Amino acid sequence: MSKTKVLVAAVIAAAALGSLYYFTGSSTEKTLEPVFVSKEKQITEKLLVDSVWAANRVFFDLKTVGDTQFVAYYDKNRMMTVASRKIGDKDWNRKTLPNKLEWDSHNLVTLGIDKEGYIHVSGNMHAVPMIYFRSTKPYDVQSMEQVKYMVGEKDEQRVTYPNFFNNADNELFYVYRSGGSGSGDIFVNKYNVEKKAWERYFSEALFRGINPETKETRSAYHTLTIDNDGVAHITWMWRWTPQVASCHQLSYVMSKDLKHWYNIEGKEVKLPLVPDMKEVIVDNVPSEGGLHNGKYKMILDKDKKPIIAYSKYDEKGFTQLYLTKFIDGKWMSKKISDWTFRWKFVGGGDKMTPGCNFSFVGFSEKGNLVIDWSNETGQKGIYVVNSDTFEFVNENDTYTTQYPLAVKQKEISELNLQIKDDDTYRASNGVQYVLKWETEKVSHRGSAPKVIPDGPVVPLYLFGLK
Repeated sequence: MSKTKVLVAAVIAAAALGSLYYFTGSSTEKTLEPVFVSKEKQITEKLLVDSVWAANRVFFDLKTVGDTQFVAYYDKNRMMTVASRKIGDKDWNRKTLPNKLEWDSHNLVTLGIDKEGYIHVSGNMHAVPMIYFRSTKPYDVQSMEQVKYMVGEKDEQRVTYPNFFNNADNELFYVYRSGGSGSGDIFVNKYNVEKKAWERYFSEALFRGINPETKETRSAYHTLTIDNDGVAHITWMWRWTPQVASCHQLSYVMSKDLKHWYNIEGKEVKLPLVPDMKEVIVDNVPSEGGLHNGKYKMILDKDKKPIIAYSKYDEKGFTQLYLTKFIDGKWMSKKISDWTFRWKFVGGGDKMTPGCNFSFVGFSEKGNLVIDWSNETGQKGIYVVNSDTFEFVNENDTYTTQYPLAVKQKEISELNLQIKDDDTYRASNGVQYVLKWETEKVSHRGSAPKVIPDGPVVPLYLFGLK
C-alpha cells in the first residue's frame, strides 16, 4: 500500500486536533504529506424504538412523512412490527402483525407510504408467496391488515427482495424478484390511489432473467437510487446460479420518469433489461471474476453523474476495490486498493469469510471522494481520491464522517453493527435520521438450527444527526 494510503488511515485519530501536517522519513530528511481531517455530525436525538431479535441478520426500514416517522422491523419475539411516532415524541405507537420471521437473512421487511398516507408493509420472503399488509386508515399503524395479493397470483408465488419507493411525484412503487437466485425476473408495481389497488407498471418484467425462447436462466441483483431531481439510477449485476461466484457483468441505466430508460450516453434502452446488452454494461466481468452481488455502491458526483465502487479480482487473483466513471465516451475503471488476499466464494454466500466492506462517506470540502473501507485481513482505513481521475489526492482536506463514533460503537462486541438511513427524508433544520441495531452474522434457511434460539435480544435505536 502506498505511503499516502497508509497515512490517510493513520491521521484519522488526530482529526480532533484540527488542521495539521504529518511528517514521514528520517529526522534529517522529512517528507511533507497531505492531512485529511474529519469532522463528526452531531447527535440531536437518541431514542429507543424497541428490543429486537438478533440471531440472524435481517434488514429493517425507516420512513418519514411530514412530522411522522414509521419503522418496520421484527421484535424480540421475531414478529413483524410497525411503529410510528410524531417527531419530538418519546413514545412509539406499535402494531404487531401476524407474521413471524423465518431463519433467513433474505427476509428483510420494507415499508412505503402512498400519497394519501396509507401504510404498506411487505417482507419475510425468500421465494415464497407474497406477504403484504396495508393500513385501512391513513398514517394509522393500528389499522394494518393483510392483503393476499397485489396484482394477482401470477408472479407472486416465489417472491424475494421486496422494496417500496416513491418517485418525484410521491407515487408509490413496489419492486420485487419473482423466481429464484440464478433464475428470476424483477417486476415493478405502481399503487393507484384512486382505485386503492396495485397495477403492473410495465407490460412485462423490468429485468428478465428467464429467456422464454432459449430457457436460459439468470437473475439480476440491483440497487435503485432516486436523486433530488427525481432521476432514477439503477446499477446491477447478473448471476447464473445460486452460487455467488457466478456473479458477472456490472451494468447501469437511468430514467427521469421510471418509464423510459437510458444508458449512460443518453441512448434509450428497450425493456426488459436482459443479459449481454452491450449498451448498458459498465464492466464486463466474467463469472468467477470476483464480483459479489452485495459488494457494490453508487454515488452521484457534483454533475449528477454516477461513480460506482465494486470489488473484483485483479490480474494476480487478489480481491480489490475498483472505482468506475463514464469519461470521454467510455467507462473508466481504476483499481484503488492494494490488498493481498483473495476472497473465496462459497455457495450462496452465508458461509463465506467477511471479505471486504466499503462505503461512500461522501465528498470532502475540496470535492474529493472519501471512501471508508476494511477487509478480512484486519486492514481498514479511508481512501481520499480525486472524483474525476480517482488518483489519490496530494492536498490537505477536510471531510464529514458518515456517522458519529457514538453511533458506530457496538454494545455487544461480538455482534455486527447494522445502520439503516432514512434516505427519503431530511428535516428542514438539516436533521437526518438513522436506525441502529446489532446482529449475528448472515445465515440462510439451509443453515437454520433445529431449534431457533430466543436471542440474543438487542436494542433498536433511532438517531437524529445533523
